[in-house]
Amino acid sequence: MGLLGKKSIGLFCALAMSTLFSFGAFAHSISGKVRDVGINQEKDKISVTVDSSGDSSGTDGSIYIFEIKPYQNDLSGRTDYLAKGSIGANQTFSFPLHAGPGELRLYSAFVPAVKVGGRYEMIANRRYIENPEIVAENQDPALNPGKKGLRVDPNILDDALSLNIKHAGVDIPTQRFFGNGIDYTYESKTYKINKELIDQLDAEVKRLSDSGVAVTAILLNAWNQTVPELNPLGVTELPKEQAVYYGFNVESEAGFRAVKAMASFLAKRYNGKNGHGKITNWVVGNEINNQYWNYMGDFDVSAYTSKFQRAFRVFYTAMKSVSANDNIMFSIDHYWNMLPEAAPVGKYKGKDILLAFHNYEEAEGYMDYGLALHPYPYPIYSPNFWDDDKTGRVNDTVDSPIVNFKNLHVITDFMSMDSMKNRKGEVRKIFLTEEGFSSIAKGVDKSTEQAAAVAYSYFIVDNNPYISAYLMSRQEDNDDETKHGLAFGLSSIVNHQLVPKPAHEVFKWIDNPSATEGIADFARAVIGIDSWDQLIPNFRFPGR
Repeated sequence: MGLLGKKSIGLFCALAMSTLFSFGAFAHSISGKVRDVGINQEKDKISVTVDSSGDSSGTDGSIYIFEIKPYQNDLSGRTDYLAKGSIGANQTFSFPLHAGPGELRLYSAFVPAVKVGGRYEMIANRRYIENPEIVAENQDPALNPGKKGLRVDPNILDDALSLNIKHAGVDIPTQRFFGNGIDYTYESKTYKINKELIDQLDAEVKRLSDSGVAVTAILLNAWNQTVPELNPLGVTELPKEQAVYYGFNVESEAGFRAVKAMASFLAKRYNGKNGHGKITNWVVGNEINNQYWNYMGDFDVSAYTSKFQRAFRVFYTAMKSVSANDNIMFSIDHYWNMLPEAAPVGKYKGKDILLAFHNYEEAEGYMDYGLALHPYPYPIYSPNFWDDDKTGRVNDTVDSPIVNFKNLHVITDFMSMDSMKNRKGEVRKIFLTEEGFSSIAKGVDKSTEQAAAVAYSYFIVDNNPYISAYLMSRQEDNDDETKHGLAFGLSSIVNHQLVPKPAHEVFKWIDNPSATEGIADFARAVIGIDSWDQLIPNFRFPGR
């Protein structure tokens, strides 16, 4: 599996590099590489280390460092270099972190160039700051009190908290972020923020935080009528049956500044230090291997991922520069090595997206990103994921078309490869931020199988050291989903009343050391086993 993974990474690296350097041939025969970009320990300067070599004929013999924003692709007309030095290996350049009153260079990339006549030409790809966390006032460890979690309904938080959750998923509809009621000045510009939305988030996040729950925010960008610069460039709004959410635009100056302001506001407001609660984990976008959930236009996987990762980096930098140990992630669904089947627009294999993102991250500047996986059963309406291998789409190899609870080790084995680890040599954070099991399959009641699936899937996660969190997708059934025969909720709604299913009780007690074995005992007969260690190597019950 390791060899297969490395071959895939090599292939994508070549593809990524061809896209990265598509801005044209470099100046003369001088070439270079930016090896490192970092903020110093005093937090006032940026240092850039460059290797360069080649014949300097036709240039003035010097290297110049330019700042470049995500929406800038060349140096046309530019003369505003930040530093000047010599051609050679391991050359370090230094300049202030502050760009001017109220503005830092935190979100910028840097490129080396040579002067040819009266113009400057890049000799290497851009690279962004790789340690924004060094300037963060909040250096507290990320809260993770356990693995069990739920995407919560803010209207029934009492029920969610009664389930002894350790994690809560909270959606932030970013198309509602800008509005009226709150003035926020950022980089010398005042933005109008929607007070109604922020009041709702304040109440939800604070209640959860005060209860000791780690909060995960999912940033969802529907088409924005209020601030159209947030919408992807060159894209018009599609019918809802084609696209629900859109990528964030940082390819224009106005879009870049709006995304920065939004990310900065959210990071500061929910830093856990000012009475509004703490958001510890952030997921940028939703299931980005399917453009139904993250529409950006008609692009191949490399170009699409390049656009996404530059927007992702803005959120990463904003969150990390405020709370150093927050986890910032992107999500993919269970279509690992096959195209999503229901996507009406752009769709990609999850593994291809992950590899492309990883290679762009290596090329444009380190990020300690995390992965949010949605390991739904296949087919999605059947809760009996333990039989999913019979579909022919779920197996134990790195090339399995589907990754879900039947073969969850495939993703953690893949992320455990040295080539995928972070700079500390650690497996990157993996959160399961959305999974569910329907209590109805083709009109037949499957509530017992749903409850068994909750028990078995949680045991798999609890026994896998590389999974940080497990968030069920629905607290109660969703009307739009039930119309399509899917009932993922832990409860039903009957006559406007919450009616718990068997899965509700199982979920409540599944991580309790004294209750877990008894509450899950029924599931062995449903699945067809005598003991859990038949399915899970070195099995242990939660908390034991």
